[in-house]
Amino acid sequence: MPTNRRNHYRLLHVQPDAPPEVIKAAYRALIATRHPDVGGNEYEAALLNDAYAVLSDPAKRAVYDARRAARAAARERDASASSAPRATPPTSPPTSPPVQGCPMCHLGLPSTIGRHTRCARCRAPLARVRAGGPSGKPMDRRGIPRVSKSDWAIMYMDWQADAIDVRMRDLSLDGISVYSGLELPPHGIVRIVGQSFDVVAMVVGCRRLDAVFTVHAQLVTALFAGSTGSFVSATA
Repeated sequence: MPTNRRNHYRLLHVQPDAPPEVIKAAYRALIATRHPDVGGNEYEAALLNDAYAVLSDPAKRAVYDARRAARAAARERDASASSAPRATPPTSPPTSPPVQGCPMCHLGLPSTIGRHTRCARCRAPLARVRAGGPSGKPMDRRGIPRVSKSDWAIMYMDWQADAIDVRMRDLSLDGISVYSGLELPPHGIVRIVGQSFDVVAMVVGCRRLDAVFTVHAQLVTALFAGSTGSFVSATA
């Protein structure tokens, strides 16, 4: 199984400064209801086991905390750089349009893109859902996995951000719909990874439904697992 890059503290419902005994108690309480042997979800139980394996080991926890701090510092530097005033470039004749990059992190695309091609930096799928834009030829519909409203997935609102949990509503060749605890702005780009799919999509609608939000997004790129494939805990 790929390394779980989600927020281990959030998964176990504890604070980053929680002592070992609190982490242990939280893990036991959660796994008692999430384990498949008691009717729980195997996917969620695996994530809890992964999180506890890291946070219960002092050495692994120290490395994990250091990486989280480094990612937070990098995001702050990027935010400061984007808000700094920039000099106006001199006027120049029009040039050819820039090469379109990864829809998630904007890294330049490889020379050839196949069905399983991923971004070298953020690992997002690069295969377009429709070749040549909305009027292009769509992907093979037979490769789209079926999803249940009881299925869980993880969503990245930025390629460097921690993932958040979302519950599936629907998945089709053109779009994806999930229940989210966060409100998403229209036209935002998100990456959603489930047990049998990995997609990058543009938010086209978000509305409150009781205590959650229903998010609808149009697929931009996608990678669907085969009969033996899985994207559980895929990293960003």
